Amino acid sequence: MIAHAMTIIVNELNHHLTETYGINANHAPAGLRNISSEQFLPQPGAESATEECLNLTLVNIQQDSSDRNTNLPSRDTSGTIYQTPPLSLNLLILLTATHTSYSQALLMLGRAMRFFHVKPLFTESNVSHASLTQYAPENGLDKLNEFRFSFVLHSPTVEENQQLWATLQSAQVPSAWYKLGLLDLPPNAQKTKELPILERRMITNNVIKS
Repeated sequence: MIAHAMTIIVNELNHHLTETYGINANHAPAGLRNISSEQFLPQPGAESATEECLNLTLVNIQQDSSDRNTNLPSRDTSGTIYQTPPLSLNLLILLTATHTSYSQALLMLGRAMRFFHVKPLFTESNVSHASLTQYAPENGLDKLNEFRFSFVLHSPTVEENQQLWATLQSAQVPSAWYKLGLLDLPPNAQKTKELPILERRMITNNVIKS
């Protein structure tokens, strides 16, 4: 589900950039990339990384505790049903512009940030069919069918930003942090049932009443 959610976001961003700014569709301006790998490290004599692209990199995963009690037991005619609660996650995404030209990097980063500001919410009904299918996972269990997730700007402290780039072991490039709020129900969620209560008894003055 994580891979498909991030793929949908990248597909939507690329569609926006090619349609709005006339960028060649054969050269996808954005992609899922690990910027800590060697191919993105600055080369000798270069001011920035060598890849001319926008990159979305997953840097942290947290469980969203606010949704921990949203799936309380429900009652039907056969008893009380207990179901595995949905998996609610907050993904911290680093958006970077690794262009050799610093001004071009700032330009592309600003375009992407403008897009996400206008469209911070993604559902199966407001994204294109191509965004759902292009580069989607092959296994159906890894795909998102009905979904609703947010992609909003996250403002780190100076210390957090410095720690992240030190961890990535990469020279800092124009970037922005985003938080992806994702809710997903595991495909093989287990359910258990309890028999319904057919009779209640109370003890009053040592006498049992039905």
